[in-house]
Amino acid sequence: MLAKKTLYLIIALILLSPLAYYSAGIGQQARALSQEPLIADDGSLQSSPKAVALHKLTLPMRIERMLLYPALLMLLQFSGAALWFRGWLERRWLPNLERAPGFSALDRWLLRFTRKRFSLGEATVILLYIALFALGIRLLYLPFSLYSFVLRHQFDLSTQGFFAWQRDFWLGWGIALLTALLGYGVFYALLKISPRRWPVWTGLVFTVFTIGYVLLEPLLITPLFYEITPVADPALRQRIKTMTDQAGVNIDEIYVIDASSKTNAVNACFTGFGGASKIFLWDTLLNKHSPDEVDVVIAHEMGHWVHKHVLIGLLGSIAFTWIGLFALRWWLNRVWQKLGWRGPFDVAGYPCLLGMMSIVGILTMPLFNGISRYAENQADDFALAISQKPEAAAVMFEGFARENLSLVHIPAWEKIIFSTHPPLNERIAKAEKAMNNE
Repeated sequence: MLAKKTLYLIIALILLSPLAYYSAGIGQQARALSQEPLIADDGSLQSSPKAVALHKLTLPMRIERMLLYPALLMLLQFSGAALWFRGWLERRWLPNLERAPGFSALDRWLLRFTRKRFSLGEATVILLYIALFALGIRLLYLPFSLYSFVLRHQFDLSTQGFFAWQRDFWLGWGIALLTALLGYGVFYALLKISPRRWPVWTGLVFTVFTIGYVLLEPLLITPLFYEITPVADPALRQRIKTMTDQAGVNIDEIYVIDASSKTNAVNACFTGFGGASKIFLWDTLLNKHSPDEVDVVIAHEMGHWVHKHVLIGLLGSIAFTWIGLFALRWWLNRVWQKLGWRGPFDVAGYPCLLGMMSIVGILTMPLFNGISRYAENQADDFALAISQKPEAAAVMFEGFARENLSLVHIPAWEKIIFSTHPPLNERIAKAEKAMNNE
């Protein structure tokens, strides 16, 4: 009873908290605030009033989502809702689907293929459970997502209309759903088919899928959301060639993303590894920053290639997953009976599985974000060394504070937990130190 009451409370908080954030009135006053960073008496750069106001809203929102999501998942498990949902699917949906043409023949084939360890009925319940559960979570967080859309417009960070945003919103969810159906569907099938060796088979599948995703995501998924074109500016292409030749970098291509159709923020990213490496520059970056500043950004992204950050991150993710799979087998074998499951393979444990993954993600967040900041520092060092434009780097980071509404200084605890990049004050100080050493 306590678990159910707490579950209802969590659901109410998720649904109503966006209204509370909106009622605070901070977003409504944002347009009147300056986004220009301030200069302190000692000459140091300070966050703009608009960036500070945005941070007052987004930090509690981030903490709330971080804490309430795993709580919601675990309460769905311990309240009995997860078990009830699996039973409801088996009673109401499965009998109708079993009467569909071809179901029996496909079921017999699957039983032969798996040596009678996995039936089409089980597969159907698993896929329905994952799909409907994902839809329920998406709808539950819809008010939160709507408020995030409103907030980005209040702070002039978004240029995207409502219907275009809705298209991206549901397209992104559809891609995530297909990924979940494939990934978790295979996971639960392997749990049932190979009770002892499923971590090995799952690890192999995950490894192949992850490598394929890293290589294909820029080619197949990103173009669904953005128009992507190769860099056309001859002067920029020549500057890029000069830097790549100087650094010995083998970049497959550098592309421009039409980010201005969705946002006023600026960014760039590096994907792939080896000969399949690509750099993506947002058109907002090219439109708002000088050629020297753009060169620093490109050199920074090249630094990720030189230091093999994507490859190292990929291998680290795969290794962490393999360790996690064997730890998960140990845990599932000890809790499934206590939680009322039919076995470790019971899809009724799906919310608990997601909840445990979320908790592990929270606990390891400081570690992985620390590794990310270290990699970004390495890329910054490389950019300063190759571009030899520390003044442009300092101006560029100041621009990030203005255009992305990023805080210049952040509390140490927030940096440790949440920051994937060094704070802007540290990056500016590094650029200024390089200027003084010239």
